[in-house]
Amino acid sequence: MTTSTNNFPPVHKGAIRLAAKDFSPMFHARSIAVIGASPTPTKPSGQPLLHLKNMGYTGKVYPVNPRYDNVRGWPCYPDVAALPEVPDVALIAVSAEQVAFQLAECGRKGVTHVIVITSGFSEMGQGGEAAQAELVALAREHGITLVGPNCQGMISVGRGFSLGFGAPYGFQYNKGPISMTSQSGAWGNTVMLLANAAGLGFQNYQSTGNEAATTSLDLVDWYLDDPETGMVVSYVEGFKDAHRVVEIGRKALAANKPYLLWKVGSSEAGARAAASHTANLGGAMALYRAAFRQSGIIEVADANELADRAQALLSPRKPKGNRVAVVTLSGGAGVLMADHCAPAGLELPELSPATLARLKEILPPYAGLNNPIDLTGNIAARQENMIEALRLVVNDPLVDMMGVCLAAASGPAGIQLAQWVAEVAGSTDKPVLVAWVAIQATTQAGYDALAQAKVPRYDTPVRCVLGMDALWRFAKAQADCLRIAGEPAVRLHRPKQQKMLAEQQRDLSEYRAKQVLADYGIAVTPEALATSADDAVKQARTIGFPVALKIMSPDIPHKTEAGGVRIGLTDEPSVRQAYSEILASAKHHAPEAMMEGVLVQAMVQGGTEVILGITNDPLFGPAIMFGLGGIFAEVMKDVSFRILPITRIEALDMVREIKAFPILDGARGRPKADVDALVDTIVKLAALAIDLKDQVAEIDINPLFVLPQGRGVMAADALIKPRVK
Repeated sequence: MTTSTNNFPPVHKGAIRLAAKDFSPMFHARSIAVIGASPTPTKPSGQPLLHLKNMGYTGKVYPVNPRYDNVRGWPCYPDVAALPEVPDVALIAVSAEQVAFQLAECGRKGVTHVIVITSGFSEMGQGGEAAQAELVALAREHGITLVGPNCQGMISVGRGFSLGFGAPYGFQYNKGPISMTSQSGAWGNTVMLLANAAGLGFQNYQSTGNEAATTSLDLVDWYLDDPETGMVVSYVEGFKDAHRVVEIGRKALAANKPYLLWKVGSSEAGARAAASHTANLGGAMALYRAAFRQSGIIEVADANELADRAQALLSPRKPKGNRVAVVTLSGGAGVLMADHCAPAGLELPELSPATLARLKEILPPYAGLNNPIDLTGNIAARQENMIEALRLVVNDPLVDMMGVCLAAASGPAGIQLAQWVAEVAGSTDKPVLVAWVAIQATTQAGYDALAQAKVPRYDTPVRCVLGMDALWRFAKAQADCLRIAGEPAVRLHRPKQQKMLAEQQRDLSEYRAKQVLADYGIAVTPEALATSADDAVKQARTIGFPVALKIMSPDIPHKTEAGGVRIGLTDEPSVRQAYSEILASAKHHAPEAMMEGVLVQAMVQGGTEVILGITNDPLFGPAIMFGLGGIFAEVMKDVSFRILPITRIEALDMVREIKAFPILDGARGRPKADVDALVDTIVKLAALAIDLKDQVAEIDINPLFVLPQGRGVMAADALIKPRVK
């Protein structure tokens, strides 16, 4: 697939929603108070002042501790009230029992930004949670932006100071455009050190700790407004405000600021002991990844991967599509790069006839012109041919970016090759990335030439592909965001259903669930509820043979397992017999279950079985699932998720995303399925979920039959689990 799009230009602040919280007083602080300050450099309460002194912080510093008159050359004050001015930010480093008092003192003084490094709060269990709730209440009462507790502090690389404890807060970092958050203090510092060693440059860093009142996303939101931040990185275990992820990710796309996120662990809040397929097929990470996919957030899983992707995304050139030309001096390196392009969704197209014809004229006859393009090692001695070959390839209309493998070229020859690549890269707006490792002492000038030309360089071809993959993901996400920007999500409102479901304390049976679906315009099978064998026969005659019979009970969500289903009944005697057998099996399976009756249902002829589901997640809110349906839904697990609301374009993307889509698209001579009707149904179910978000916990439609093109869809089974207050 190839997508062409113009990149978003940087968007002015007025064009996107500004952050609700302003952190500039912290990161641009001109005055700092350290409450609980100590002269002992080994204590957490002593290290912030040590680091400020060693970094040569030029703002005003106010140690606060009644035990001292002076700390590290700064006059020490007995309490916050005695400070000669209101500091821009205060750091609280006292015992957990004293934090609330000191926070209230800050509020009375008028301090607007407070960082609490003290531990002993929600991470300690119920008692700590109550103490943390008190901090939140005080912060709200006094209008304080509270960071922490149980965090390590912050680093303003751009302004040259830190406010925290631990050795990493005393280090000097490369200045650059990256602003970072981390929920883990120690590991976040490690990630920053590793990224710094890889040559990345930082602007701001914040350890967020327990996130009692300020979340990682609050900081990311502000970073995206910060003109000195060009990229955002987060290390997170989970978001308390996960419903904001899609909004924040799309704000990053609009601001032309890539957002790289390292998500670890899984959230227990996303686990539900539910009877529905949707809950069993989902889970927290499925929803996180759906949110990342919808909003262009680039997930990373290692510090090296973070550095590789960030390096590419910080380069000024962005691709207009996913077509890669690989140019190499080593055939093996080219094959290796090609092997990793396909899983990343990167294509290696054949070059245009005109490009190939000219390459044949200037390259040796034994050069490989199939993409990957092997220029052979002899090209290193022929400057004009090398430069022309690179220009021909990168300027080919079928190429969106170029990866160059210089293998282990070293010494003067390696320097020359790098300088030629840099020269070509400077003449194009297409990304050029290089895989090259050499003896640095002999090739430093070549490394420098690439850096000056803003050409990302990687030690291996595989890592080079990670960079190209990141570039394509970001460009595609921006294009996708533009595609859906003008299409509003469908909205439906059914007060009657809201009222009915608000009163429910148990699952709706299939019959009642499908009545709800039908009220939102979702096609369901012709059916009727029977309470006797005679009634079942009557309904079967009305509907028309063949029919299916199913037990209806809110206490039996999986009817097949209870022996409560009979299909393909073609005459009245078989309907009578099935009715009796179903009731007997259901009562044996669940003796205490409430029986509503037996559903007589039209048999759906033909069509492809899929599953649709809604899960109302505690963190993300309503989300929708689509996948291959039927009894093997949980075995195949070929599903896609989206956080709601979604547009019709996004619904179609969901359908095309699953591996089984070719079945719907008419693979191997099958009739094409009515994908348009399927997409309409997804959109209606999404609108239903938004309308009933306060009343519904989960919905399953399994199977939904997608009939041949032009014949629509039909829900053959459904389950609705209400939100029980």
